[in-house]
Amino acid sequence: MLKHWYDAKKPHKITGNAIVRQPEASVTEKKYDVIVAGAGPAGLTAAYFLARDGLNVLVIERGPCAGAKNCGGVSIMAEHTHKLFPNFWEECICERLITDQSYWLMTEDSVLSSRFQSTQLAAAPYNRFSVKRVNLYKWLADKAAKAGAQLLFNHTVEQVLFNDKNQAVGVQMLDTDKNSFWSDITILADGANSLVAERSGLSPRVTPEDMSLYVKETIALPANIIEERFNLLPGQGAIIGLIGYPTAGFNGTGSIHIFKESINLNVGMSVANFAQAGLNPNDLLERIKKHPYIQRLIAGGETIEYGGALIPEGGFYAIPQLVHSGLVIVGDAGGLVNGTHGINLAMWSGFYAAKALYRAKIKRDYSVNNLSLYSKLLTESFVMQDLKANAGAAKLMRDIPYAFDLYSRMANETAYQISRVYPMPKRAKRMFVYKKITSMQPVLKIFSDIWKTLKVIR
Repeated sequence: MLKHWYDAKKPHKITGNAIVRQPEASVTEKKYDVIVAGAGPAGLTAAYFLARDGLNVLVIERGPCAGAKNCGGVSIMAEHTHKLFPNFWEECICERLITDQSYWLMTEDSVLSSRFQSTQLAAAPYNRFSVKRVNLYKWLADKAAKAGAQLLFNHTVEQVLFNDKNQAVGVQMLDTDKNSFWSDITILADGANSLVAERSGLSPRVTPEDMSLYVKETIALPANIIEERFNLLPGQGAIIGLIGYPTAGFNGTGSIHIFKESINLNVGMSVANFAQAGLNPNDLLERIKKHPYIQRLIAGGETIEYGGALIPEGGFYAIPQLVHSGLVIVGDAGGLVNGTHGINLAMWSGFYAAKALYRAKIKRDYSVNNLSLYSKLLTESFVMQDLKANAGAAKLMRDIPYAFDLYSRMANETAYQISRVYPMPKRAKRMFVYKKITSMQPVLKIFSDIWKTLKVIR
């Protein structure tokens, strides 16, 4: 394993927001090949591959353990994760194999759903698994530690330290003594709204429009009850996307994830929308739980977990500069989130960062030009291609702020009118339904919104 030591007699001038630190001549401090700020999926994936290849890696996490500040769960793409960690489902605690995907367009008293189930989704190489975040993070942390990375918990990075050439040379801690750790390369993986990047002058302050706040609640129920209520086979799971009613008239989303013996409810929207609406985030969660078609699914359950999370949703155009001299930014800290693909994109960004950093270490060249291999790998991969394909989504949501609520109500009204039996000829009924719907939104406005959407998804 490669090891290096920092010569404390040599002063380091710090630029930007970082302060000048000149250690006492008698102090000698450990220097690492790589310091990773944040023990999330992106940071831990990078730490694992770098440590596996022999680099001396330090992961610094402000929580008492990896995933301590997270709750609920996510789905991970099996085939893509298998490429990083072969047969990961044999090591990581996975909850259920996802074989059922639904979307609910909701109003206060109705649901228009689309549902897809397939036995093909249960066959190897599989499609998706539901996992609890705490289990996923712990598994990744264990893999990184076993590969040789050092994990330091209950420590918070305050900012990045730079030398007089404006190259990152380590991090300063947020503690009384302002302790520092030194490294050849630094990875910022401290999650959404990266305060370390902002305090260090590496990323601009994230706007409320580009950041969403989601609240989550996990409700325990016996496995057989869950399978009965959701019409699932043992061991198989479902994900339901919730649109319209849950976000109280604003664009946002909710979801239901099915675990072995619990259900995870999740709902959120942009921070700007919360401010505009004057809503407490918990109000949206209570709104979902009281819906008649969700009440029956969670009846008799016990809340065992509750929490919230910020998610960067500015999309492709909100991604900050990811490569700096001696430093790269990965995962949520770099805005590498595209809808439900946050965890998956994060792990792959960590892998690509590890490849670029290993080459830089071998060449002993930590310049932007050399570390730009990270950006190149991202750009050529599905990570950036996925984000680029969805680049206009954030603007579209701002241009049509009523889209999810209005069109969910229109869809439900259409289904309701079609389902009702009227004492009139079918042609008269079709005209009646048409007038009902166009009274909610004029035809020209509907076509205008469709055109705007098509320009984004084309």
